[in-house]
Amino acid sequence: MRARRWLWGLLLALVGAAVVFLLRRYVWLAPTPTLSWTYHGVVYELLSPRTLGVALLLPVLLYALGRSLADLPWPQRVMSLLLRFAFLVLLAVALGRLARTSTTSKVCTVYVVDVSDSISAEALPDAQAAVQLALDGKPADDQVKLITFARRPRTVDLAGDGKQAPAITRHEGAGLNAGSNVQAALQLAYGLFPPGYLKRVVLISDGLQTDGDAMAEAGRARQFGVRVSTVTPRRPVPGEVAVRELKLPARVKVGEAFEIHADVYASRATTARARLFQGEALNGLEGVRKLDLKAGTNDVVFKSIVRVAGEVTYALELDELTDDKFKENNRIATTVDVPGKPTILLVDSTPAQASYLASALTAQQYDVDTRPPSAFPGSLKELERYDFVILSDTPAERFGLDAQGLVEAYVRDLGGGFLFAGGENGYSLGGWANSTLERILPVRMDGKKENETPSVALALVIDRSGSMTGQPMEMAKAAAKAAADVLQPSDLVEGGEDLGAAARLDAGDVVGDLALALGGRHLHVPRRLRVEGDDLDEVGRLEHVGGGLGGGLGHLHGLPG
Repeated sequence: MRARRWLWGLLLALVGAAVVFLLRRYVWLAPTPTLSWTYHGVVYELLSPRTLGVALLLPVLLYALGRSLADLPWPQRVMSLLLRFAFLVLLAVALGRLARTSTTSKVCTVYVVDVSDSISAEALPDAQAAVQLALDGKPADDQVKLITFARRPRTVDLAGDGKQAPAITRHEGAGLNAGSNVQAALQLAYGLFPPGYLKRVVLISDGLQTDGDAMAEAGRARQFGVRVSTVTPRRPVPGEVAVRELKLPARVKVGEAFEIHADVYASRATTARARLFQGEALNGLEGVRKLDLKAGTNDVVFKSIVRVAGEVTYALELDELTDDKFKENNRIATTVDVPGKPTILLVDSTPAQASYLASALTAQQYDVDTRPPSAFPGSLKELERYDFVILSDTPAERFGLDAQGLVEAYVRDLGGGFLFAGGENGYSLGGWANSTLERILPVRMDGKKENETPSVALALVIDRSGSMTGQPMEMAKAAAKAAADVLQPSDLVEGGEDLGAAARLDAGDVVGDLALALGGRHLHVPRRLRVEGDDLDEVGRLEHVGGGLGGGLGHLHGLPG
């Protein structure tokens, strides 16, 4: 057992010494700061080889293996050790920044030729000759490929087993040559380079792009390791004038003058007449101008003003051109939305009452259209021109189901604003309950009726026997009238005609009846002196019984008080 331990310790020492020797010779004392080697002509380098020092952990792994208490077979222990050591080596190589360097002199050149309408017909054979010259002078290992482009790019196969340039022609198809997209052509060229070749692009174009961004794509090509060279056709370009853009301010106000900029391109110096239309009519401030165009881009400025809010379409047309090939690009149109004052529809059952709210809104720079409920718009198309709708103090019976449905569609589908303002008519009891407006409003219209309890309930008892004829009856009536005068209109007075149930009257009615009860005419007086106390207990918070009696009765007994 002791001999085995000595042998195991000697193995650990030998392994540690070998690791230190290799690191010292190839890493720590190496003449170059990198560790490199060549494999199949490709140079591999570790830019930070000192990370290989993790190999010093190998003796530690061997020591742990010898001291392990795991009951495993020796082959499994050895395999575990090798896997752990391999993990450490891979980790060291990853941290050492492994780089691969290869050297090549093979070049792949992609010729990208513009065949759009802005290129003269004479320039196309010149581009073919340039491609043929490249094919004739290239080394055997180099490659040459061809792309033609206008609005969209296309690859063109070389003729004669790749040794002869094909005829370069325009693309067939209506409108395919009316544009130029350099960016799309460069993006197609990236996919034609084979691996292991230097990447070169030769762009033959006048640079007049209508789509894409050639400058941005040139910067991206540099990131991909593609070198882009440009060649401009030497043939004179055909005479052409085109309106490329019509620029309006981002915000146009009603009644405020502003400038319109037109971007006009001319391939050569020429003259033209420009007409600017506002809608169907010529622009009011500057409608027609004579232009002296220079070769290249021209900025033409017009002044205009909008009198009515809404969508306004401007169109610029060029005519009387001395040298122009394509008439289709001499007109351009654009539309601007001119906001006006916000328009509010105010619906009120009483127009005179709505004038105060309308005046307040007008003072805040709103256009207010005041209408009665009967004049509410009959269609959503008519309603959509309003920015906001106010329904003020309008009873439900005057605002029909069709109008309520329009309001719901206006809010839900068009996103319009809606305000429901109540009042003595708008919030009438139960008027809007279970209606369309109740469903879209955040309130409930089923108000509960409150029964008010009168503060005072008065029972008048007057003797109509024979002893009350003459002045006593007049005094009794005057006393009853005086008692009724001090009551509020909501108080109750009780009286009757016979020995049956008493009839309940309000104070105002009794006062009127007493005022007319002259000359023995009708008077609400019961024929009995006893009044059921229950008649008043459930009516008023304060009950009182008063009487005008003959026969010397000074007060009543047994009456509820």
